[in-house]
Amino acid sequence: MYRIKEFAAMTGLPPSKIRFYEKHGLLATRREENGYRVFSPEDAFRSNAFRVLLQYGFTVEQAVAMLDAEQGTDEFKRSLEDQQAKLLREADLLRYRLAKIGSALELIDGGGQAAFTLMDAPDQVYVSASKGRDFGVSVDNEREIALFYDLLSITSCARIIAKRDFEAPGDALDPSYVITMPESEAHRLEGVDPAHLGHLCLGKCVRFRRRVTRAESVRKETFADLFAYLDDHGYELRGDTILFPSFLNLDGNGSDIETLFVPVR
Repeated sequence: MYRIKEFAAMTGLPPSKIRFYEKHGLLATRREENGYRVFSPEDAFRSNAFRVLLQYGFTVEQAVAMLDAEQGTDEFKRSLEDQQAKLLREADLLRYRLAKIGSALELIDGGGQAAFTLMDAPDQVYVSASKGRDFGVSVDNEREIALFYDLLSITSCARIIAKRDFEAPGDALDPSYVITMPESEAHRLEGVDPAHLGHLCLGKCVRFRRRVTRAESVRKETFADLFAYLDDHGYELRGDTILFPSFLNLDGNGSDIETLFVPVR
């Protein structure tokens, strides 16, 4: 039998962690008449088996339940297979997060100067959070919006500027707020109602990056560089534009770097 100091040294578990494991039912320690906890070699084996399950990514509660269940069964194997599939999905999402951080660093290093690139942009699938300044549609799309936010490493907050909005009279635009993802990733949306989704066909686009304040972002005059570029290169606006804010100016008081995909012909 071991006392807590010896057990901690042997297992590499600090006393606070041992008490935590006791609380969650992993260790059923006994006490001597003098009140000291005592542990057996089986407790050490159990704690190490438990930590292996934590290595596999199971929660504390899942690991305790698996230790208390019958071992070597088909159910145990299925638990490992399900956990493997879950970790593969998480690793996939992690690659997207790393790519987004890379894009943010690229924007910072570029300084947010106006830049134009002709490219093929992926079509987008989105759920609407507003129609212009009217956010009533978000109530109708509440479930779908939540599903998109669950995939936030793949999805993005964006704004869609209708082609007719550029052509309408007035000094300001009225973009609609959306949560969007590349159409090629739409298979990840399980149980979503297609009737609540919108599709934006992009294809041949001019990618336009600029640095503006939130107030400037909706003023038509701030798009003068874009339309001058289109005129100089013989391009015409073909459809609705999607705008991705970077949110690198987190307090919203200064300027932000925006990336727009402008469909052209």
